[in-house]
Amino acid sequence: MTIMNRTEVYIKGISFWGIFLVMYFAYKYFPVMPLKIICAVTESNFQHYKASFFSWLILCLLEFILIRKKIGNREVWFYSRIGTATIIPWFVFVLWYIGPALFGRMPSIFIEILYANIITLLVGFTGAVFEQGLSRISYFRELKAVILVLCISSVILYMIFTFAGLPWADVFIEPDWR
Repeated sequence: MTIMNRTEVYIKGISFWGIFLVMYFAYKYFPVMPLKIICAVTESNFQHYKASFFSWLILCLLEFILIRKKIGNREVWFYSRIGTATIIPWFVFVLWYIGPALFGRMPSIFIEILYANIITLLVGFTGAVFEQGLSRISYFRELKAVILVLCISSVILYMIFTFAGLPWADVFIEPDWR
């Protein structure tokens, strides 16, 4: 197992940001079915989470293509990447909502876009460090199962809420039945 140095963490974080931007804008300019599966299709936070999840997976696929011969333990490499991809949307949620929680509504669209891009970079750096930590642990059968179930569940939710409609229960709004 190779530990990333600081430069590699920065490269991975910036690469994530670049891929995320492509995933964010791709469907807007090319609204075709294959892109709808992996790209953000609306401005909703959920679609940003979906784009971040698939951006990390694409980044890991590109990484695999580039360094596959250097990967020592492929099982650890695989589970650390899948585990990180699954948690990346939560990093987006937690880091992005710090601003609104502390300062309220952004004063302008420009500030909001700047803030979102800074947060996306931070998510990339955080993901790279988190992935590095996951690459240092031992993956036993039950942990592998949990990671796979959470990853597959994420994909299912992204597909259902993109193609079949949003759930009746929102994250921040009380349900109608209360």
